[in-house]
Amino acid sequence: MPKNTLLKFQTITAGNASGNLTSAVTNIQRLDDVGIQVNVASGTPSGILQVQISADYSQDNNGNVLNAGHWVDLNGVSQTLTAGAPSPVYFDMEELSAPWIRLVFTHTGGSGTIDAFITAKQI
Repeated sequence: MPKNTLLKFQTITAGNASGNLTSAVTNIQRLDDVGIQVNVASGTPSGILQVQISADYSQDNNGNVLNAGHWVDLNGVSQTLTAGAPSPVYFDMEELSAPWIRLVFTHTGGSGTIDAFITAKQI
């Protein structure tokens, strides 16, 4: 039987890192291992990258939000992005139980753009 996978897709495209950013919400139900890669596309933004999960968020099949839910920072899954720091940053997460995930960038200084990609698989 084939395993479930989430092929790589871009969840933030040229996001303006001169302010706070939140990625698109991704359904990771039936997926165990999730990876998120963040690339500084331009400039020298500074801030905190944090992965958040939710159990009560919901949307319909057309992507319309039915319940905005409550979002929780995933413990130990954050990275400080400093101006001139190496890029990309990669979050490799195993055995997640939450059905929804997103990435949040909290701006602390600098400016530029970031791109983020997500992928996942069932083990």
